[in-house]
Amino acid sequence: MTPREVRSWGGLPVADLKRRWGRESVHAYGLVDSTQTVARAAADSGAPDGTIVLARAQRAGRGRGDHEWQSPEGAGLYLSMVFRPGRLDVAPLATVLAGLGVAIELERRFPGLHPLLKWPNDLIARERKLGGILVEQSRDGRGTSQLVVGVGINLDIDLLPDAVSSRAVGVSQCVNADLAAIADAAVHGLGRWMTDIPETLDEATLVELDRLDWLKGRRLAWTSSGAEPVRGTGAGIAPDGALLIRPDRGALRRVITGSIEPEGGRE
Repeated sequence: MTPREVRSWGGLPVADLKRRWGRESVHAYGLVDSTQTVARAAADSGAPDGTIVLARAQRAGRGRGDHEWQSPEGAGLYLSMVFRPGRLDVAPLATVLAGLGVAIELERRFPGLHPLLKWPNDLIARERKLGGILVEQSRDGRGTSQLVVGVGINLDIDLLPDAVSSRAVGVSQCVNADLAAIADAAVHGLGRWMTDIPETLDEATLVELDRLDWLKGRRLAWTSSGAEPVRGTGAGIAPDGALLIRPDRGALRRVITGSIEPEGGRE
């Protein structure tokens, strides 16, 4: 079924959102399978850089891997944006930068929220999951590199299933905020780096990552390709976006794939 666009979202007319963000290509829907799916189809058809897709609810919202993102109406922000970075193989670094950009904007706009980053794509507040980032890279019909970047941020966890809400936190639990203001943070946070993704992170960006790195100094376990977990301590993020782990045994490791689970507090 083709999703139907709506004229308002988050209590505002879509025309106002276009003016608010200075973008002509803003599309809002009531219910979709996933904003990522809609945005990917738009990108494949030539949607311009910076195209925004919003939904009030999703049937099959997607997180990293095969994880489902619970998306009932009113519970959170469901947004995807299309970017055309001009070069290939930027997705790993793009995920880290997208999360950093959104976290910085949330922190700036909502001082009591104190968002942090859990590598590679989670937003954390009050030691619980606040949101997530999903970056998918492909080529359109003309062979041009494109990114579709999805952002899900919890607003009201009382609307989420109990199994999810017990591990999550919503913006409204921490500060006064409405959905449009959270979308502002996502749009401006993604726009900070996604249109011109660097090959490596500069010193200033690494300092910001270090400040917001939820895993740094924390006991964790890294699992990759079904192997036995490697246990150690988070040691920061490298200039190429890899996670650094100091194992209990052996030399410092660079991690670019796999699952990271915290196992305790900070050392």
